[in-house]
Amino acid sequence: MLEEDARRILGGSPVALVTTNWRGVGNAAPIAYVMPVSVNPPLVAVAVHPSRRTHDMIKFGEEFAINIPSKVLLNHTQWLGMVSNTIGDKIEASGVPTFKGKEIDSPLLEGCLGWIECTLHDFYTMGDHTLFIGKVVSAQADTDGFDFNTGMWSLDDDEYKPLMYLGGRRYSILDDGFDSTVEQRPVEQMIEEGIGRELEEAEAERRIKREEEAERREDAERRGESEPDSSSLPRELPDA
Repeated sequence: MLEEDARRILGGSPVALVTTNWRGVGNAAPIAYVMPVSVNPPLVAVAVHPSRRTHDMIKFGEEFAINIPSKVLLNHTQWLGMVSNTIGDKIEASGVPTFKGKEIDSPLLEGCLGWIECTLHDFYTMGDHTLFIGKVVSAQADTDGFDFNTGMWSLDDDEYKPLMYLGGRRYSILDDGFDSTVEQRPVEQMIEEGIGRELEEAEAERRIKREEEAERREDAERRGESEPDSSSLPRELPDA
């Protein structure tokens, strides 16, 4: 794997359809690099390549909205990411209905489960992308998909789960949520026994699989059947 492909490992996050408005013309595009960067004040960041129309729409319009779609917008999402930026109003061309936001002029998309309206707070050049920092001025979520009591996606109904982007044309939705269980042990006991027994057991199983894989490859090499190492098993860490 090349260093430039490290971003692929960080994939599997909710799709973010970023909508903008400049001089009365709307635009929408899926943006992969989106994250919260501050709680107080509430700030979110989107990284956009200068070649994308969204880049200048945010820069000059000084606002943007993040729309979190459900799977009903699966094909629309892919289309919005493929269409040339020469089209005048991509939203109108896509046929996705919109509604007016509470605080900004950028349109919000129907068929979504969450909407975050932002004014442009600042922006920075980061390598070959521009990192736009937005100040959140309004946030909304569909009550069928988001549990306001827990502050989490409810995941009760596939139709109301956020669409996840894996890469290329591949998407997914979350299956289910589960809680972690942490043993309540004194620090001294944790140090003596290990922080997590499950981790030790999992590493032991991986060690056995690595040894079996190494033996199989050695046998293949002895028979003159060497093959490229395509195993996805975690490699044993070198000694420190």
